[in-house]
Amino acid sequence: MRDEPYVVYLYNLAHELGCGLRLEPNLAGMMYVEFGYVEGPTPYKSDQYTDQQAFAVGLHELGHFYHGHTQGRPPFGDRKYYFDNGVLKSEAEAWDYALVHLDEYGEELEPDTKRFMWHTCLGSYFRGSQQAAGKPDRLWNGNRHHVEFIWDKPGTLFDTTRDRMQSLAA
Repeated sequence: MRDEPYVVYLYNLAHELGCGLRLEPNLAGMMYVEFGYVEGPTPYKSDQYTDQQAFAVGLHELGHFYHGHTQGRPPFGDRKYYFDNGVLKSEAEAWDYALVHLDEYGEELEPDTKRFMWHTCLGSYFRGSQQAAGKPDRLWNGNRHHVEFIWDKPGTLFDTTRDRMQSLAA
């Protein structure tokens, strides 16, 4: 498994960051920065994600680690930078990181990957922020429900990242 190019790239990048990396064929991406690792789907092994989508998710999760997006899971309740920074901003930072690495890798994104990055990933957070309409909220996947937060407004980085994804998905 480790000799496949996307997998090698992900493990090498994780090593450079000092980040543990757990890949499983159909695992949804999630970061556990306060515990020192991230996880995601294994490129070349998933029946739920294309190889390129799995690669992009892995890069995105490593972007969370790179930016120090801790989420206040016990026993680290005081480490909640992801929420203090703003969920939309944190997601945009991690997707920007992934897009930069996809560019550096020389990856030409497939139409399904372009749509996936916006509609399934970053766009889902935007829709969640719109539904919450300024009321306290929690994220229930990935054991992140410990921190109540108010959604931030999309800022310049979010808008730029969204626009890059949507122009890619056109």
